[in-house]
Amino acid sequence: MVKNNSGIMVTRRDNEDVESLIKRFKKKVNNSGILKEVKNASFFMKPSQKLKRKRKEAKIKREKEENKIKRSYKNEKHPGNK
Repeated sequence: MVKNNSGIMVTRRDNEDVESLIKRFKKKVNNSGILKEVKNASFFMKPSQKLKRKRKEAKIKREKEENKIKRSYKNEKHPGNK
């Protein structure tokens, strides 16, 4: 993968079929957040709506992090427990 100013680029591997090449490209586009930026920029959003959306996204991200911590803590073996 080569990322430059013109966008995301995927080079074909040896003996790679077109379907897997397209699949890798789609995955990189989704992970980069390009589609999300385009969608958000495609229409006008009031500043209050932007703030609400940012708060909602931050809440979701925070909850995911908390769940990760809870799961890792749950999976640890504690020396006092049998």
